[in-house]
Amino acid sequence: AHYDHLKPRTTGEDRIYNGADDNASGTAALIAIAEALGHVETPPIASIVVVAFTGEEAGFVGSRHFTKSEPIQLQDIQAVINLDMISRGDSNTIFLEGAPDAPRISQAISKANKTVGLTIIRDKHPDWLRRSDQWPFLQQGVPAVFLSVEDHEDYHRVTDHADKILPDLAAKTTRLAFLAALYLARHVP
Repeated sequence: AHYDHLKPRTTGEDRIYNGADDNASGTAALIAIAEALGHVETPPIASIVVVAFTGEEAGFVGSRHFTKSEPIQLQDIQAVINLDMISRGDSNTIFLEGAPDAPRISQAISKANKTVGLTIIRDKHPDWLRRSDQWPFLQQGVPAVFLSVEDHEDYHRVTDHADKILPDLAAKTTRLAFLAALYLARHVP
């Protein structure tokens, strides 16, 4: 997930882009996932790395740096699940992009969803794969998917405030990503 948003506007009464959905929702999910991983009784076979990127809004600065500097060898990364805008729209619907090219991740998300019960709309917006932090990984051949909601009237506007988010949707999507990551890390090929 990315934790940055657009820089403040130079005019107007409300100048701050709060980014409650884009992408405080994804960042909060990462924090919750990291905390939940600390309580897992049986450690998985593989590591689960939780990463918050900066500079997504400025052209994937953080994720591009990660893929170029390789603090983790890219060939060792089995899956990337990117969470970006997970708390608006239909209260029980999330979009999954990239599933056809990442069958293991798609399968893990399907298994996790048996517990979570979200409506998952798959691959309706393949162009979304180029617009968030999964893109630098996909360019390097790393399997990656993108969980998000539809664009809404507050997308990239100063009106993206916390009172408009759907906490239950964010919580379910967080649980979905956590369980999918755990499944992937326990079933290493």
